Amino acid sequence: MSNIQSQPKDLFLEIEQAVLNKTQQSQPERILFLSVLLQALLDATKPETLKEPEDEKVARDQAKAWFLASVGVTAEDFNEVCDLAGVSPLRMRSFAFQVLVSQDIPFVRKRINTVLSFK
Repeated sequence: MSNIQSQPKDLFLEIEQAVLNKTQQSQPERILFLSVLLQALLDATKPETLKEPEDEKVARDQAKAWFLASVGVTAEDFNEVCDLAGVSPLRMRSFAFQVLVSQDIPFVRKRINTVLSFK
């Protein structure tokens, strides 16, 4: 994640450690909502393909909008999930934005998939 600045990168490490149960703040409910945030980030960064169905394009756009919306029901839902995950919505939005504009999306997706598939 060389292009992702240190504060957002620190947030990913914090999330990664919580999900992998390496911190004291790893309650099951928190892990669930951290996983929701990570899955939404995967959805937002899913690579486009030439023959992808329209619903995949819509899902990707909705995931991006969920991270970037600052008003309305979408923003309220995002804020509530962040609160339940124990993450500042501002930090999460900053992290998501850094990932979305990053050249390291394949690497970030691989790390997220590793965290989400950890048993």
